[in-house]
Amino acid sequence: MRDLVRLTGVSPPTIHFYAQQGLLPPARKTAGNQALYPASTVTRIRWIRDLQTELNLSLRTIAHVLAMRGEIAVEEIRALQALGALLDEPDPAAGAAELAAVRERLAPTDIASLKRLGLVESTGPISSSDLRLLDLVAAMRASGFTEEAGFSIESLALYRDAVERLVADELARIVEPVLHRHDAQTLRDLVHTGLPLTDRLLSLLHQRAVRGEMQRWLDIAPDSAGATA
Repeated sequence: MRDLVRLTGVSPPTIHFYAQQGLLPPARKTAGNQALYPASTVTRIRWIRDLQTELNLSLRTIAHVLAMRGEIAVEEIRALQALGALLDEPDPAAGAAELAAVRERLAPTDIASLKRLGLVESTGPISSSDLRLLDLVAAMRASGFTEEAGFSIESLALYRDAVERLVADELARIVEPVLHRHDAQTLRDLVHTGLPLTDRLLSLLHQRAVRGEMQRWLDIAPDSAGATA
């Protein structure tokens, strides 16, 4: 504890409180009232203090960030704040009636696969964003994207992985460079205005790419058929 206080500048009662809240790596008790702390405890305490002082986050919010995303960089959390992420308020649970209506349109195996892939929360109540995803999958099934037609739920992981890579690049290349040019409220306003436009832009680019690739396949198909004949 003496070393932690010296290296972090944080008082023993505060460090003990962090530990009680489950925010620190576990210590190993030794003889008497001594304990050995992993070296990562120093960086964790500094990280917590930075989030408190620079971003004014509560310990409850810090615990939520730690549980959901791990010990991510302060700048990344600042970017998430700029994106309007409600770190203090988890995604609300879906209504029972709406959830029941969507479940009727999906096979149990579909829901199980979505949970297994991590696209839908596997434990606890279904959130509102999970409900929207279930509704979209049900609509795709109804429009002909069935297992018999070759559409597997596992295919959705491709979109999830691609979007996660895109967002990581977006935060690093687009959001982070402008963080210090605007105050927090201006950033939120810009993001709330820009997100719908970004969604439309991504949709348009996706449509163009799919049509272009499908046309390439169709251009090749007659030659293949001729060669086979």
